[in-house]
Amino acid sequence: MAVVGLPILIGPILGPVLGGVIITYLNWRWIFYVNIPICFIALILAVWGLPKDDATNQFQKLDILGLSLLSPSIVLIIYGLTKVSSDHGFFQSSVIIPIVIGLLCLMVFCLYVLRKSHNPVIDIHIFKSMPFTASSCLLFLSGLSSYGGMLLLPLYYQQVRGESVLASGLFLTPQGVGMLMTRSLAGKLTDTIGSRWIVLCGTLLTILGTLPFAFCVTNTSELLLAIALIVRGGGLGGVMLPIMATAYEGLRKEQVPHASSAPRILQQSVNPLVLQFLQSSYKIK
Repeated sequence: MAVVGLPILIGPILGPVLGGVIITYLNWRWIFYVNIPICFIALILAVWGLPKDDATNQFQKLDILGLSLLSPSIVLIIYGLTKVSSDHGFFQSSVIIPIVIGLLCLMVFCLYVLRKSHNPVIDIHIFKSMPFTASSCLLFLSGLSSYGGMLLLPLYYQQVRGESVLASGLFLTPQGVGMLMTRSLAGKLTDTIGSRWIVLCGTLLTILGTLPFAFCVTNTSELLLAIALIVRGGGLGGVMLPIMATAYEGLRKEQVPHASSAPRILQQSVNPLVLQFLQSSYKIK
């Protein structure tokens, strides 16, 4: 898990820097254009490198109905949350209607999956596994901490310290370095002593590395902040790996694909939306 997850660390290390380069030297629309060649390369690698399904799975069909219920429910809930600030509160029809419709679609999806016995798009029966459910909740919280830093730290460097976009990206590099430093060690310790104490220690490191930013001002030492980011990154890296590994404990082979998809929906879809809602509510500009 530690080795396979190494490419994920390229994002926290190089992402802010490349984002700063794009904003500084190219049109802001390239933030979206840059995904086109990346996805094209990913499609080629998927066709070339991923193994084909075996004979028992090759005739399974995509769960179109389940996908048609799940995707709109997430989109509608997110859209409703992002309208809270612009429409001045929760109790507006433009906020309540999409959220209610999204929740209803999500409820219908859950009922549909519980009745569907074969190959649903996401099998929610896996939440009967306590390690998986706990890991999913912890991934949600750890993702919230990670995305929260990605939102607020660049704003601190740019708006409080007056740094450029590119410089702000460079100042965030130590956090990715910290994640890289602890990832391999966290994997080895998880195999040796289990995930519980690794997660607890990683959480404490994340808190310790985040505290200096709660008290920093315009002239806070850059060295102190860099060290804090390394500690914070080390804590995040130490938390995520054992959580991801624990999620698969006790699951059958056919449940593993569902166990891979469900936490990703929680971590990468819900968290950015919640942060977008917080950003709008607190009018961060």
